[in-house]
Amino acid sequence: MASSPPHLLFATIFLLFAAIFTQEAIASKPVSNLKLNSKILQDSIIKKVNENPKAGWEAARNPRFSNYTVGEFKYLLGVKPTPEKELLGIPVVTHDKSLKLPDSFDARTAWPKCSNIGRILDQVTLLFYVSV
Repeated sequence: MASSPPHLLFATIFLLFAAIFTQEAIASKPVSNLKLNSKILQDSIIKKVNENPKAGWEAARNPRFSNYTVGEFKYLLGVKPTPEKELLGIPVVTHDKSLKLPDSFDARTAWPKCSNIGRILDQVTLLFYVSV
């Protein structure tokens, strides 16, 4: 099997993390079975990225993850369910879609006293899963 270009693998993983973890982190309810059983790679996401001239990269379907559901991918990444009682009292954070984001951001300069930023602990396991 031919290996995918590194930027395609990075883009796929980025989209997956964004789709799964941003909603989990701010949700006050568990993810529905409908969402857990939906495919993680969707043509609508690929189309949206590719129609954006400022994206800086081209999205494509990665055959390694094409048939994974959200639930299967969460299992692959080791996501454990959070007990509902631990989510009580956590505020739901939303932002206006018109919010202007900076052109670039470097967490190392934004938070120079945080010693963990910039130190990558273990990418070998994730790279192994991606490359297999």
